[in-house]
This record gives sequence, C-alpha cells and structure tokens, in this order.
Amino acid sequence: MGKPVEWKLNIEHLMACNCNWGCPCTFESPPTYGTCEAALAYRVVDGNYGDESLDGLGWALGALWPGPLHEQNGRGVIYLDERAEGAKREALEAIATGKAGGPMGIFMSTITNGLEVLTAPLEFKFDGKHSHFRVGEVIEVAFDPILNPVTGI
Repeated sequence: MGKPVEWKLNIEHLMACNCNWGCPCTFESPPTYGTCEAALAYRVVDGNYGDESLDGLGWALGALWPGPLHEQNGRGVIYLDERAEGAKREALEAIATGKAGGPMGIFMSTITNGLEVLTAPLEFKFDGKHSHFRVGEVIEVAFDPILNPVTGI
C-alpha cells in the first residue's frame, strides 16, 4: 500500500437542499419533507493534490438521501469540471468522491447507495447571498437572502 497523497485546498462552497433553512440533519433530525435532496458546488481558490495544482477548478454533487444524512443510504452524481484533464481530473475525482480522505471522505461516506462520476461544464459565482452555480443543463441553483416571515425583510 502506497503512501497517501498529501493535499490541501482553499475552496468556495455553495449548497442548497429541499429542507427548511437551518438544515435539520445538522441537528440529527429528519429532513423537512422526508428525504434530503441537495446540490452542492465547490471551487478551488487555490490548492494542490500532491504536485498537481487545482487552482480554479471545481466539482458539483447532486444527491438524495432517503432520510437524515447520518443514516447514510444516499445516492448521487458528481460532476467534475470539464476543464480538468489527466492528472488534474484524477485528483479532483479522488477528492470529490472522498477517496482522498479528509472532510470530503467523511461527508461522502453518507453516499452508500450508488455514486456516478461524470464531467460537465461548471459555472460558479461566489457572491454572498447572491451566489449561484450551474452544472451544464442539469443543475441550476441561485441564492436569495432568507427573509423574516413576519416582516418580509
């Protein structure tokens, strides 16, 4: 068994799910509507996997869990940045699937009911409450501020 590849990333991360804000799974509660359906996107601001720079590349995940994330049984599709080729693609895949360990390894351990890895064009804008991301023609997420239900502000 070879020595694990050392890697470090500074990322921007966007996530949306079908639950009420506050993410019930964070508090070991069931998802608001029974299942958790989520889309997540990651963009590497700067970082490397071994000697391979991943600056500016990214990946996205579309996933569904039949209950709370900590109960596992999720299934998903990872979309790797179409600009990543060769060693860069292999590095992104190792990190995105959790095979490289770290925080993604822990999170991706909840995807136990099937995972597909594809390549797609990614559009990513990290701009606070006005952020958005798109994965080809498959996923599109645009964020708005959370409004107070009483005041509307």
